Amino acid sequence: MAINETLKFSWGHIIAFVALIFISYVSFMGITYLTDGNFIFAGIGVVVIDLILILFFIVPQILKATDAKFDRRIIFERILICAAPIFFVVVMVPYAHFWTVFKNREVIEKTFSESLETTKGMFDSYEEYAEARVRAYSDSLTVRYYDTVAMRNPQEMRCLNQVEALSLQLKSDNFDNLKATAVEWVDDAAGTTVWNVFKIGNLKTIEKSLDDWNSSLTEFSKKKMTDESANVKAFTSEDKSVMAAKEKFNTLRSIYTSVKVPTIIAIGVAVLLYAMLMFPYFIQNRNTKSIYSLFGNERSKKSAKSAKPKKEGNEITFVEDGSSSNKGDYDSFTI
Repeated sequence: MAINETLKFSWGHIIAFVALIFISYVSFMGITYLTDGNFIFAGIGVVVIDLILILFFIVPQILKATDAKFDRRIIFERILICAAPIFFVVVMVPYAHFWTVFKNREVIEKTFSESLETTKGMFDSYEEYAEARVRAYSDSLTVRYYDTVAMRNPQEMRCLNQVEALSLQLKSDNFDNLKATAVEWVDDAAGTTVWNVFKIGNLKTIEKSLDDWNSSLTEFSKKKMTDESANVKAFTSEDKSVMAAKEKFNTLRSIYTSVKVPTIIAIGVAVLLYAMLMFPYFIQNRNTKSIYSLFGNERSKKSAKSAKPKKEGNEITFVEDGSSSNKGDYDSFTI
């Protein structure tokens, strides 16, 4: 039985808000992947999507429960309900894109882990560079190493100290700390899934970190001994490990930014979410004062049902019930 209350909060709203939260998070990830890690744009996009969904799914319930201006508000209600499927499809594009990414999750997660693992090679390359440079510097000195300190003269000790000083400059505590921090970060991110968009969908930040690490290594390598060869070069930013990692990042980026046809799972879940969003409208009773329904006029339907023909012999009698708005001197007439 309908009740004369405007709006009521019920379990239908809980279901609708759960659907809205799920759509918001999935859409946020979809926009982030589409924009290659633009979190600000993704946040704005989710707000717009939520406002559109509230307009076309929650507002119609408010209009349905209205207790005044029925003739005007039924028009807006019908417009919103009829347009809801169209706008739902439009705003669900980012949502559907995430499911495309999810479909390729094995390739994406594997490529992401491999690209991160490749970055470790940059530190191995730097250590090889440092060892080769120390060895070349040692060879350039006129002294040779002896097995015991007793056999070394002061000149030999000075040369050994110079070699040790260069080694400490190239592989200082700063290098050890940088390597430990980078490796720890890489190992922590290696097992990330596509659901963690703040890692996989944030390649720009990862690439910037890679460039920063590489720049730090280059700065470490610029330190030279006064008697080193003038032909000594700093650690290059074009290290093969860096180039390989960036190439894998570009491959990964091309996978998750490509828009494709929605997957079956995206369509199936979207249909379920649409039904969940419609729950508040479905369970909301229309005010009994209203003569309208979503499609048609309730009063005209009731009037048609209230005229009940009765056949008595050769006479047909029409009887109207008391719900009719026409007030006359007779409640029935006879043909």
